[in-house]
Amino acid sequence: MKILSDQHTAFELEAHRPELAFLPIGATEQHSRHLPLATDTILADQLSTAILEQLDWPGHVFLLPTLPVSSSEENTGYRGTISFTPLTMRSIVRDIWDSLTRVGIQKLIVCPWHGGNFILKPIIREMNCEKQQCHLFYLNPWEQVPAAVYDQFAHGFEVHCGDVETSLMLALNPEYVKAERVDNPTPHFKAPLQDMWSMKTLSGGEGHTGHPTQATVAKGEIFKQAVIENSVRYLQELLELSQQYPEY
Repeated sequence: MKILSDQHTAFELEAHRPELAFLPIGATEQHSRHLPLATDTILADQLSTAILEQLDWPGHVFLLPTLPVSSSEENTGYRGTISFTPLTMRSIVRDIWDSLTRVGIQKLIVCPWHGGNFILKPIIREMNCEKQQCHLFYLNPWEQVPAAVYDQFAHGFEVHCGDVETSLMLALNPEYVKAERVDNPTPHFKAPLQDMWSMKTLSGGEGHTGHPTQATVAKGEIFKQAVIENSVRYLQELLELSQQYPEY
């Protein structure tokens, strides 16, 4: 399998004719005092490539450029956060889908690395119901990580910029992690609360939840491998099912 990208020419894509495309979705949003605005996009670039490199697929794949802005409504109110509304996200995904369909792409994997894109699942279902040539699939890498891996972190999964995300950045991009880190425990704060309160409210203005001071490279390496291996396994199952059931 060859991974084609925007670094290739249109004629190279024409020669290889990939039928599978992969759309990573990042974000430009505040990540507290210690991580950059582009954290989700940086992780999306690196980990999406790592997932595809381990994928067993008989054809070629077109790795699309990571979408650097998505729906970050819960992180508005901080300088630097840029957010699309859910309806804008719908239009963007649909336009990408239409463009790919016109050149023979038959399967599109939509892969959000930012957790606030709650609109994506209903968008994909709506578009698949139209029964067009290109079948859409949804892969949320964070959801593929087993609970046992999260249990290795003292406070489990912390929604934003805590031990887990900071450890992952330390393992992959230590140069981006600032030394200025403070813990911000928020008991009983689960991701669905972002539907009803902003991160600014839930974090008391700090912009993060959890315990970033407890982050380590070692924990980040464990989590990185878990994200890659389990996402590959899930994606493999999806694609095998798509061969068995080619239509929605």
